[in-house]
Amino acid sequence: MFARYDSRIMSRDGWTRLLPVSDFPVGRACFVASGDHELAVFHLSDPDRFIVTQNSCPHAGGNLAAGEMNGACVTCPWHQWEFNLDTGRCTLSEGVTLLRYECRIESGDLYVRLPSG
Repeated sequence: MFARYDSRIMSRDGWTRLLPVSDFPVGRACFVASGDHELAVFHLSDPDRFIVTQNSCPHAGGNLAAGEMNGACVTCPWHQWEFNLDTGRCTLSEGVTLLRYECRIESGDLYVRLPSG
């Protein structure tokens, strides 16, 4: 699933509200724009969790939210570079990693801690 959400920037104590978790099916990814940040939000199962990363593939800028998910891995749709979402590491190149952001669920909404500036 590929959907675009433009979150309203509602930062509180360094945390920014992204979207309600009830609108986000397990096993899917979503593109979220929050201010100047373009994020890929992945809803994983076993255990049920969210992982938020940069949306741009570090290899060539592909849209990771549109990539194919297989368990805790996502494959970039442009050149098939695969990333382990739990670690951020590329399975094809040791030195390549995704920028991951801390996230949490509060009152049914997903929040992410984004860098300021």
